[in-house]
Amino acid sequence: MLRLSNAAVITTNAILALIGLAALSFSVYVQGPSQCQRFVQNPLIVTAALLFFISSLGLIAALYGSHIIITLYLFFLFLSILLLLVLSVFIFLVTNPTAGKALSGRGIGNVKTGDYQNWIGNHFLRGKNWEGITKCLSDSRVCKRFGPRDIDFDSKHLSNVQFGCCRPPVECGFESKNATWWTVPATATTAIIGDCKAWSNTQRQLCYACESCKIGVLKGIRKRWRILIVVNLLLILLVVFLYSCGCCVRKNNRVPWKRRFF
Repeated sequence: MLRLSNAAVITTNAILALIGLAALSFSVYVQGPSQCQRFVQNPLIVTAALLFFISSLGLIAALYGSHIIITLYLFFLFLSILLLLVLSVFIFLVTNPTAGKALSGRGIGNVKTGDYQNWIGNHFLRGKNWEGITKCLSDSRVCKRFGPRDIDFDSKHLSNVQFGCCRPPVECGFESKNATWWTVPATATTAIIGDCKAWSNTQRQLCYACESCKIGVLKGIRKRWRILIVVNLLLILLVVFLYSCGCCVRKNNRVPWKRRFF
């Protein structure tokens, strides 16, 4: 009869292997021209392949009692724990302005930490990365998802991206004809500059070139990455559980392995 640790490793890794295989199949065979799909596809393929590979190692090790494979399995799990911990700390630093500012530029001599406080803005809101994000926003038609009540600029149901990228800033004073069509009022006396000048009623442009759009995207990234921290912590607990069970499996298999080779 399989011991409890073996059963836990087999059951959990079987489920994870199926999830990895399904995600890998989905990412390989369901392809599209959308920039958003291309952004998601490659990381999903890598993540699904690693999940399937490590889970398969755990299954083989628990089912066949291979000492070498269970050792490799534990090694990869240990690396996963370290990577998830490092990733969680990094996400916390770049999404928390206070912590990021406190640790930015710290060090001795020429060895200093990076600019965590502005890392997201420097990495995503400039150059080719920002061009890719604007194409993704256009392809996803995020600004098409409006109803009649969305005319109200202060609607709380609008996301940060929709509020910053799909409408001209409030200070422009533009008049709305519908959800995505705005005109300069005839009584306007101030010069149209900055984000007000960058606004376009063209559906593939809108306010994607506005600073308000970058602010909205920045807020959206921070919000979603903070959720990712919680997901990472749950994954760490799962991997630690699997690592503990794997250690028990390795211990269970040690005696017959020694008898077999010595």
